[in-house]
Amino acid sequence: MPSFRQFPGLVVAVVLCGVGVIQLVVAWTGWSLGLGWQWGLIAAVLSLVARFNGYALVGTFFFAQQYLHWPLPQCLALTAVGLLFLTPGIFREIMSAMTGQDIRPL
Repeated sequence: MPSFRQFPGLVVAVVLCGVGVIQLVVAWTGWSLGLGWQWGLIAAVLSLVARFNGYALVGTFFFAQQYLHWPLPQCLALTAVGLLFLTPGIFREIMSAMTGQDIRPL
């Protein structure tokens, strides 16, 4: 680690990555409950090809609605977390701002 000043940014980056992974698992569960695993698989492939992560948004909404049985405003609030991971460009800009380095896509 080059300096101690970058440590908080690295911690936040790891936490955000963890939130992203958890949301993808929740989204898969939501797709499976809402429309079936076949549609979940199609949505995941389309998200990877199109580089637009609507999969997480819609899947998280289905999870809150079908599994947690929440009313609509709470479903939308849980889904709003996924707006951070909507496109790789937004995620890259946030991570670059936090770490102070230019983050390159994979």
